[in-house]
Amino acid sequence: MSDLVGDARAWSSDAQEAVRLLAVSALVEGRDRMEVAALFKVSVRTVDNWWGKWQTGGRDALLSRPRGRRVGEHQVLSEAEQAAVRQAVLDHIPSGLGLSG
Repeated sequence: MSDLVGDARAWSSDAQEAVRLLAVSALVEGRDRMEVAALFKVSVRTVDNWWGKWQTGGRDALLSRPRGRRVGEHQVLSEAEQAAVRQAVLDHIPSGLGLSG
């Protein structure tokens, strides 16, 4: 991959989305999939993946979506437990709990 382009995974989701849409647009216009892959510096497999998503889901299938867990889904403590921890932090100083700080 060219040093000028860098790793596309480090790009913003908007930039990645734009590349997917431009690549599919080039395919719709009749460009060869290998040519599109070279143009956007991705693999032919990636171009095929984007094309397949576009064929089955249209433009919406190529749009960026949030990744990871939903907000709050990863929390181990209940709301009441979180409130108790917050209050304990506010009520004490580290040295009072035997901690350095």
